Amino acid sequence: MRTDGRGALAIDLGRLGPAEYSGGRIDSQGKFDYTRGSIEFRAHVPPTEGHLAAVWLQADSPGDELGTAADGAEVDVLESAHQSDTYPVTLHYDGYGEHHQSSSEAVRAPGLHGTWYHTFGLEWSESSLRFRYDGQVVREVTDPKLISRVAEFPIISHEILEFTDGDVTKAPLDHTSTMYVGYVRVWQG
Repeated sequence: MRTDGRGALAIDLGRLGPAEYSGGRIDSQGKFDYTRGSIEFRAHVPPTEGHLAAVWLQADSPGDELGTAADGAEVDVLESAHQSDTYPVTLHYDGYGEHHQSSSEAVRAPGLHGTWYHTFGLEWSESSLRFRYDGQVVREVTDPKLISRVAEFPIISHEILEFTDGDVTKAPLDHTSTMYVGYVRVWQG
């Protein structure tokens, strides 16, 4: 990871070997978390080609109360898994094993890969989660069992994952495949 020389964080992809690639992740686990408020990221999302740019929240230790995200969840504000101008806004809860549950909605994101920077946000209150793209609400969750009530920490990542559209072996792996983050802002509520 580096900066673009103008202050934005650059999270590159790299080739380590014939079938080995690297990405990057920045998180604040153990340094910063919050419960309720707003978070906004300004980021450049590169074209998806077997890799994805992601902005998400995670609880330190999700609880063991099955059937609810109230005791902690993975909250995907952005996960650029598609080559189209859409992305899933997903809540994962009850762990990642046999009890895993999720609530997901693919949202429209005009210009996602074609315009240089976009803002992605989450307004988190006791009664709702409002996900935003360039200031517009793209998903609202009001089901109480889907709203985390515990502290979550922010994560920014650029990863090579099997479920993404495209083929990472065809990605240019240069500045056009880099995720750039201009800022992260949090307002605690």
